[in-house]
Amino acid sequence: MAPDINAPEVDAGAQIVDDLLRIFDIDAEISIREPLTPGDGLGSVLAVLDIKGEDLGLLIGRRGDTLIAMQYLVNLILGRKYPGRGGVTIDVEHYKHRNEERIIAMATRMGDRVRESGNAITLEPMSAAERRLIHMTFAEDPELETNSIGEGENRKVVISLRQ
Repeated sequence: MAPDINAPEVDAGAQIVDDLLRIFDIDAEISIREPLTPGDGLGSVLAVLDIKGEDLGLLIGRRGDTLIAMQYLVNLILGRKYPGRGGVTIDVEHYKHRNEERIIAMATRMGDRVRESGNAITLEPMSAAERRLIHMTFAEDPELETNSIGEGENRKVVISLRQ
């Protein structure tokens, strides 16, 4: 999907987020930009809605759970109003970007460890978006491969040498 920050869905998404912020009595600004990285949803969303303000930890929640839920809710509403047209990514104070960098750096370190030892490494449980980042990190790696194991919230990524 091609980014389109001027799509009516993006304006509607920004309005929904603005309404939610007002309901929660949170003073913040929303800016709209194109997705730049896989963590932004590059190739799968129309735009990124960046929320900036003071003390926005409440919007992020534990391990990003509240942010994930808010994004799901906004995209659910957009999907009903604009079926099949695409959604948005919501980020708060660049949390997703920082998390993406942290996950890729950790995956790279673990990949180096697998290369050195030859032993597979199973990572801690993580969200589908975080697992996707790890799979994408090693997608073109000639030496390493990744697989997901487990169910639901306990789903993990295993990094191993290619067979």
